[in-house]
Amino acid sequence: MSTRVHSRAASPRAFALAGAALLGSLSAVAGWGATSGASAGHGVHLVTTTPPAKGGLSSITWDLPDGEPTTLDYVKAGDYSPDVMISNLCDDLLRLTPTWRYKPGLAQSWKYTNPTTLVLTLRHGVHFWNGQELTSADVVYSMQRNMTSKNTPVNGTFYKFVKSITATGPFQVTVHFTVPDELFIKEMATVAGAVAEKSYIQAKGTSYGTAAGGVMCTGPYELAQWNPGNDIVLQANPHYWTPAYKAKIKTVTVKFIVDTSTLTSALLSGEITGAYEVPTASYPELETASDGRLYFGPSLAVLELLPAVTTGPMGNPKLREALSLALNRTAIASVVFDGAATPNKALTPRTAWDPTAKSVYSSAYAKLPSLKPNLAKARRLVRSVRNHSGTITLGLLAGDQTEVEIATAVQQAAQQIGLKVKLDELQPLAFSNAFYLPQYRKGLDLLETFGYLDVPDPLDYLELFIGKTAIFNWTHYHNSTVFSDVTKAYRTFNAKARAHLITSAQAIYTKDQLVIPMLNPDEGLFLNKKITGAPVSFAYIYEPCLAKLGASR
Repeated sequence: MSTRVHSRAASPRAFALAGAALLGSLSAVAGWGATSGASAGHGVHLVTTTPPAKGGLSSITWDLPDGEPTTLDYVKAGDYSPDVMISNLCDDLLRLTPTWRYKPGLAQSWKYTNPTTLVLTLRHGVHFWNGQELTSADVVYSMQRNMTSKNTPVNGTFYKFVKSITATGPFQVTVHFTVPDELFIKEMATVAGAVAEKSYIQAKGTSYGTAAGGVMCTGPYELAQWNPGNDIVLQANPHYWTPAYKAKIKTVTVKFIVDTSTLTSALLSGEITGAYEVPTASYPELETASDGRLYFGPSLAVLELLPAVTTGPMGNPKLREALSLALNRTAIASVVFDGAATPNKALTPRTAWDPTAKSVYSSAYAKLPSLKPNLAKARRLVRSVRNHSGTITLGLLAGDQTEVEIATAVQQAAQQIGLKVKLDELQPLAFSNAFYLPQYRKGLDLLETFGYLDVPDPLDYLELFIGKTAIFNWTHYHNSTVFSDVTKAYRTFNAKARAHLITSAQAIYTKDQLVIPMLNPDEGLFLNKKITGAPVSFAYIYEPCLAKLGASR
């Protein structure tokens, strides 16, 4: 069972927008739904990378706007900040490129000798920062840690079909599965496939991945210092094994500024050289910056409302459908995201479609209910349900300006159709815990979340919702056909055949209102004009993105 944090739950951002201005903008959002059938437009130019770097630099200061990492231990990492840091320190078995292709990482090749046997051939001559050579023993140990319950592995769900992992040579690892699993090899391009030194982990014990214990990996940057509450300092690894990702900037100081206005000012002044996941409220200012540029790229993120109860208004699929019909996603994308988001009517985004099966996904997506707001139908649905007048409590992250704006739009849309929504702003720890501990969801009917897929494969996200024990299946949803189709999809390596299974399930669980999907936000990256080279697509989270940075001239 997964315990990955697929929400931007770790980082409070200051709510700095004037209340009157916010309510005025969002009144337009609510009103638009009643009269306009505007189609989902997208005026933002998307790129997957910035121009290549032309040289090196001595130092830069970066920011993690989602806050300080809770850990640098790859088995415990499941959110933006730790994933980004670990991906610049520790190499994965595969690489996920900015165009979402899978390429060799520490595994120079891989092959399925039969549907349940995967053989990984490792690179020779790769060394940890302390000079020790990487061997299959390190890889096997690193992978097996994801299967050891005492480690509370965040990404252990990716190993659920693994029967055994063995070293079948000094530089060869063989994985045996209980059943075929097409998703597994893709996840080896994430922190689920990260490798660290076996002897170092054993020596550090429970302190591994902390500020005191550190980490020992093979990545392009070494961990020089972690000053809790202040910063993390990275030093370039001078002996990195591939020139393509050898760090061009000697020292990167990583800050944890989460306040919207503070971060925006720091980016505009050059105090902070760059950041991913910049606050959407800052887009207008950053787009007109004279000393930097705001880039947008394709993302695997999804904005959704998750039903948290089986009773009350949101325990009723008809009322979830009514709320969905009342939302004007196009207007929310325009007002809240400054156009840098695409309305979405499925649990998973279109960016996750396998290119070789795009026609299958596209045809199925077109058959899903329209995104056009329909207040008349929504009101009829509300009136058809007895005892619909109860208050709906929507949980969101306290202090996050974007989340508040979205929640206010949801609240106003609900009011138009006769539903009452109360906003409950949760402090970061309580908000994060609400996704995994039932006691923190007490009193909540819905949770607003920015989820994300690790890799462009719908199965990566579906496993969190489909099945009686799925971590986010809080309504105890179960449909035998949906479960069967998703289970078969795992075992299907042919992309088109797998797409037919996934979209068959999608048609059913969408009708059943498993979640209320809203938007697929674009990735936002700001760079000072003195640097370039960074990936822009969501693949940055698992690629050593900082190693690609360098001087722009």
